[in-house]
Amino acid sequence: MSYDAEVLIAGAGPGGCSAAIRLAEGGHDVLMLERDPLDAGPDVTSGEVLALQTQIECGQLGIDLNAEWAYERFRFVRNVYPDLSWTMHAIPEGLGHLAIDRGGFNAALRKRAGQAGARIVCDATAKDLELRADGVVVRTRDGGEYQGKVLIDASGRHSVALNALGLKQPEPEFQQIAVARFFESFEGTPEQAWDRHLYGDAGAMISGSQIRPGLFRYILEADLGVKQQEQMKPGEYYEYVARKYDPWLAERLEREPRAGGIWAMAPLAYRVPEVVRDRLVLVGDASGYLSPITGQGIEFAMRMGRLAATTVGRALRAGDLSAGAFAEYIEARNAEVVSLAEMVRLQLRLFRDREALLRCARDDEFRARVLLPLPVVERGTLLDEVGTRA
Repeated sequence: MSYDAEVLIAGAGPGGCSAAIRLAEGGHDVLMLERDPLDAGPDVTSGEVLALQTQIECGQLGIDLNAEWAYERFRFVRNVYPDLSWTMHAIPEGLGHLAIDRGGFNAALRKRAGQAGARIVCDATAKDLELRADGVVVRTRDGGEYQGKVLIDASGRHSVALNALGLKQPEPEFQQIAVARFFESFEGTPEQAWDRHLYGDAGAMISGSQIRPGLFRYILEADLGVKQQEQMKPGEYYEYVARKYDPWLAERLEREPRAGGIWAMAPLAYRVPEVVRDRLVLVGDASGYLSPITGQGIEFAMRMGRLAATTVGRALRAGDLSAGAFAEYIEARNAEVVSLAEMVRLQLRLFRDREALLRCARDDEFRARVLLPLPVVERGTLLDEVGTRA
């Protein structure tokens, strides 16, 4: 079998580039297949943020965070509870999330991958996968065919491996939908803050922030079953949840000027029982997905890209690309990523518990233990602005 590259990587996003940069700098021949153009332009549709560990991963790769695509840095978190009381928490200096233009961030990653020596084929959507005894073949939608010794699949929730091998399984506990709306202004959004409105019913919450001057995003995450049962469109469901739980937000949704359309994704969560096979390693959303609620999706992808690069590099040098040779990746992923995902899972359960959230509003010690260990800097209630809820 002739090879187009030692390592094929499906997807040139954060996970794929994290692996590609390290493998290319280690002397390996890397070819990335990316469905988008090399520079697809600005993209703020999902309001992406970089958590602290993501910023650290970027630093390790030589990605400059003082770039035009880096926007607001959060210095506070405001939690609004089911009774519309709220607590404001200061994030220690240098630890806040960073709002970004995802398009600019991806372009920076791809440029860095090219500098490291990785090759990138853009406008190449992987649609089919064949795992052979002597290599792997990836076929693209435009009729291209690429052969390599091993594939790192970082092609996201519509992963070529998940589709070709039937690996995606439903996540029965959290069948959620996310719906985002964008605004030119949003009165009452705390400055430099992530504003979380927690309702305690089927995990429903609406959270938002200013992404950059003149652009605010508020995103709903709620139970998908209710939307489907009531046969509501995403925008209708968004307004239904706001009217039901949060008159403060509902008022603003009616009067604040909109910016752009509605972004929606469902179902959010799914599981993947196998993250490695012979000549195949899954990273990022291709290896499973839970929730965008913490902003750690990019972090998890970049961590897994780093871990996959280490394991795949060693396997290539040893000449063993069997699933067993990737055991180190599974162990490292379990220790470094899966354990954090379990913490997210526990938090999602908390967001379904109205009484626990109300306790968080008044019991600082309990809230610090189950929600976030940050000091309270201010308290208040949104009822002062909207009156007693009917």
